[in-house]
Amino acid sequence: MNQNTLNVRDRIDILLREYDALYGLLRFRLEAMDRRLPLVGGGFLLLLGSLSSLPSPMQVTFLLMLPAAIAWLMVTTVNHARSKEDHLRRIDEIEREVNKLAGAELLVFQSQHPNQHHAIAGRTGSGTVLALMTMCLAMLAACWFLFEPLTTATVALVTYGGYVGLIAMVIVATRYRLANYRYQRWREEETD
Repeated sequence: MNQNTLNVRDRIDILLREYDALYGLLRFRLEAMDRRLPLVGGGFLLLLGSLSSLPSPMQVTFLLMLPAAIAWLMVTTVNHARSKEDHLRRIDEIEREVNKLAGAELLVFQSQHPNQHHAIAGRTGSGTVLALMTMCLAMLAACWFLFEPLTTATVALVTYGGYVGLIAMVIVATRYRLANYRYQRWREEETD
């Protein structure tokens, strides 16, 4: 459809529908980050706390699985934060486009937000990811301290230490990649 066949009101209406849909997705991302973290993180902490009540072979099994699960929690949360950033930037673009089409500043929350572009995924997203990284690294340290008394084999200790260290590097790198993430407009610009 040629852009000229839509009047200004139709174009604004279409943009406002996208705006509403994006805010719905933004709420979903916020809820996923805010609700899942305490629930899953608390479950991991509960597992770590109750580990000593299990037989040694089960303890080893859980201590082998838990670092990978901790990395999964970090990676998926950062994916939500990155998507949240994309939603915020697109909402900003829509506000600017609607304002341009209307010839007045009608929508300004994201496009004139004082924190704009300073914190990837907004203050809450950045804060959540930083808190999660700290919690994940503390849980990895706990895994190491709980694993150490379970074996006297130096090879097992060094191997497990390397495994936990690798997971810690993945967690820190995941946070670093988010800090350097930049939204890229996904839509191809029209060419003549």
